[in-house]
Amino acid sequence: MSTGKKQKKQIQKERQNRQQWIIVIGGICALVLVIGILCGKVFMNKDDDKGESVAVTHENESYNPQDYVTLGQYTGLTVSLAVTDEDLQDEIDSIMEDYVTYEPLSGTAQAGDMVYASFEGYIDGQRVDSTCGEDYVELGSGEWLEGFEEGIIGTATGDTADFVIAVPEGAYGDASIDGHNVEFRVTVQYICGEEIKPEYNDEFVQSISKKYDTVEAYNEHLRKKLKKENEEQKAEYSWSDVLESCSVNGYPESLLEYSKGEVLQGYYDMAEVYGCEPEEIFTSFGYESEQAFVEGDLVSLAQDTAKEYLVSEAIAAKEGISYTQEEYNAFRDEEYTYVTDTYDTVEAFETDKREYLEKQTLLKSVKNWIAGQTNFTE
Repeated sequence: MSTGKKQKKQIQKERQNRQQWIIVIGGICALVLVIGILCGKVFMNKDDDKGESVAVTHENESYNPQDYVTLGQYTGLTVSLAVTDEDLQDEIDSIMEDYVTYEPLSGTAQAGDMVYASFEGYIDGQRVDSTCGEDYVELGSGEWLEGFEEGIIGTATGDTADFVIAVPEGAYGDASIDGHNVEFRVTVQYICGEEIKPEYNDEFVQSISKKYDTVEAYNEHLRKKLKKENEEQKAEYSWSDVLESCSVNGYPESLLEYSKGEVLQGYYDMAEVYGCEPEEIFTSFGYESEQAFVEGDLVSLAQDTAKEYLVSEAIAAKEGISYTQEEYNAFRDEEYTYVTDTYDTVEAFETDKREYLEKQTLLKSVKNWIAGQTNFTE
């Protein structure tokens, strides 16, 4: 995979992540609750003749996607699925990051330090296992419960800090913890100094794998793994090329507003999954606040989402691409498996998420059609 494809892969991964946050919950992701004012239904009136104009109605606004999109090349593409040495090294580097350790330093933990700490939580004097563990804690990151990192600041290595946190609702997803006061006892094992990166050699491979004994054998395993992933994602690679070749000269107002809600809600759902306030999610992505995100990147991300819909609708119109009821049902049923804790029946799920299901089924059909027109090389 070339550097260009690697960048496309990252972009596609980010795009897929945003879309996945719309629908997946149950400890993995959260379900998007589409904003009430954006609940208008999208449908496509497909004419029998290939290439006829197709009207899309969204939130009572009717538009032709071809009026907003200049299509580039979407047939006859050539996409390489080869695993390059650079791809392999990227994978190795990613694995090695998981095994980085730190020079253990003594001293007093200060804001900005990363410490390795063990911690236990107690409610009414009873130890609660799900509040206990050991981990790296970056003081001032905002990644932990409000007050947790602050409670560690000023603690010397080897000493224990005792403090009480009022756990907000939804933080643990456990009614016996959420909404209760938890007394934490946190022992600072050490302050993290310089990174210590392991050497990638046979000994390291043997330490992380029971199946492979040498770097050569493990590298071959990684190449096969990457090749399989490339094959599984080939429709996404060709779709990324298509999006790059297409330009958008504007966005239907209702579709853009819908896309803003879709993107923004994804961040709210991340907060729900991780048991923190939305502001913490935005700051973890490098924004000063939610408002800074809204004023900064929300529109561009929403435009990315809207562009996908417009391009897929325009190609579907030009090529007469649609989907069968069976394909729609299969997609709906697959998505429903992620939300059975939220919806009692697939019918209730469909009623609430019909627009999303229709959009995504069409998008999937267009991606698969394009993949069928693409020359994939090794």
